[in-house]
Amino acid sequence: MKILLTVPAYLAYSYVNQAEALAKGFTLLNIQNEVFKANNCSELSSKLQDYKPDFVIGVGNWTEFDLFVKTPKSLGFPCLPWIVLDEDRIDKFISEYNDFGLITTPSHHCQEKLVKSGIQENIIHVIQEAVDPDLWFPMEEKDLQPFLEYSTIPIANNRSLNQWNLVKIHQEQIPVVYTTGGDATKKGAQEVIQALGKLDPKIPWIYIIKSWPGSVVFKRSIEELDLAQKVGIINRVRYISAEYSQVYMRALMNICNIYAAPSRIEGFGLPHVEAQMCAKPVISLATTATQETVVHGQTGFHAKRDFTETNFVKADINDLSQCLHSLITDTNLRCQMSQNAIKHAHTNFSPKVIAQKFLDLITQTNV
Repeated sequence: MKILLTVPAYLAYSYVNQAEALAKGFTLLNIQNEVFKANNCSELSSKLQDYKPDFVIGVGNWTEFDLFVKTPKSLGFPCLPWIVLDEDRIDKFISEYNDFGLITTPSHHCQEKLVKSGIQENIIHVIQEAVDPDLWFPMEEKDLQPFLEYSTIPIANNRSLNQWNLVKIHQEQIPVVYTTGGDATKKGAQEVIQALGKLDPKIPWIYIIKSWPGSVVFKRSIEELDLAQKVGIINRVRYISAEYSQVYMRALMNICNIYAAPSRIEGFGLPHVEAQMCAKPVISLATTATQETVVHGQTGFHAKRDFTETNFVKADINDLSQCLHSLITDTNLRCQMSQNAIKHAHTNFSPKVIAQKFLDLITQTNV
């Protein structure tokens, strides 16, 4: 069998990572495959006629119906869309997807939104995303040390424990809380800041937020920092907004002790699994897709949802604060959850495991 994984070129970063992890699984199963970043349907048509795959898997947003289904189907190539949606519902291609008759999506949360939109439930199959354990893993101390040294800001600051000497923070085992995402606000960073602000000031910790650069994100980063100032923890919060390699991102994940992302909007929660691959306990949000990747009480916590908030989904600040307090103050709990997390991630989200689920679906449904 020969499989082509199609990804929209304009959304290359996140979806290419998703596609490449799946591709690695197919390779481990001795299935020939290739990831193709298509700028448009014309490019995909040319690639399909040249590559002549036995099957096409489209990886990306639900809006890419023409790329994932219409184009390969028109040329006679069996295909399967693996689609994500962050919105509450989809507003087009509903009848087209129903007529096509088969969809995969990475979470039951996405499945519920698709059904709410009018997609027939029986045609939707949930197959979660894969994370490459050869890229995301606990780094050895000798490899982590240079990163800590390069990331240290040598500025004396006697007003708080946080001098941003990451070497010293690491040596003194001061807990590091971390959140990353294209838009940290959507990942729940503001809720994390408010929750950390409720902790006893004597408890040592620092908080690192990593987002992508952009005008909207920069405006929200100001909101985050203003909020940190308001609750009195500005000297403990470091905001990073730039583009980095996955190797750099892995190092950032490895210097943290707790990955906290009670995301307001999430189609799956890829960093939550990446964190667990790196043996980090994770705080997610109940009632969202992120709770599907974290085992409550074993690999992390599902913070309760604040149902009094009507504008958007958000974590209950008091419950989130309790989750953070437990992980920040209890070293043994962090250690146990770390061990559980990496085992859970390898068992359920390794590329070979996810690729086999796709092959089983393809075989069983004869698409």
